[in-house]
Amino acid sequence: MKVNTKVRYGLRAILQIADNYGGEPVPISAISESQEISGKYLEQVVGTLRKAELITSRKGVRGGYTLSRSPEEINLWEVITALDSHTTLVDCVLEPEVCDRSDDCLTRSIWTLLSKRMQDFWKSFTLADLLVTMREAGDSKLQQLSDLERT
Repeated sequence: MKVNTKVRYGLRAILQIADNYGGEPVPISAISESQEISGKYLEQVVGTLRKAELITSRKGVRGGYTLSRSPEEINLWEVITALDSHTTLVDCVLEPEVCDRSDDCLTRSIWTLLSKRMQDFWKSFTLADLLVTMREAGDSKLQQLSDLERT
């Protein structure tokens, strides 16, 4: 799986929204400016997150975006799959019919296992986990995920 631009920008946007959880909605202009993401592209990204019911919007002068659930209840896999439908390492994992050899393939089982492990890894981190790390660092920069790993 290659993490595409939509996932990277979407994760940055939803983290900024999560950082303000319980407060006022975060305007798209604030996200665009602080994350240095084109407003037009960001509208598409947050629209996808809204359709996936990860965020909600409020219109008006004090409008913007808020999380639809608490940061502890939203894992990174939900964000990734909302923004990218291609989440396996090879196509035959989810769609065996795309390959004539999928029934007899010697490597398909390893691709399936790796895809499952990758999914479990992303599910093990919530937005709250990332926010804690950001706050402990004293700034809004994300730390490497290896800093968050639990034993």
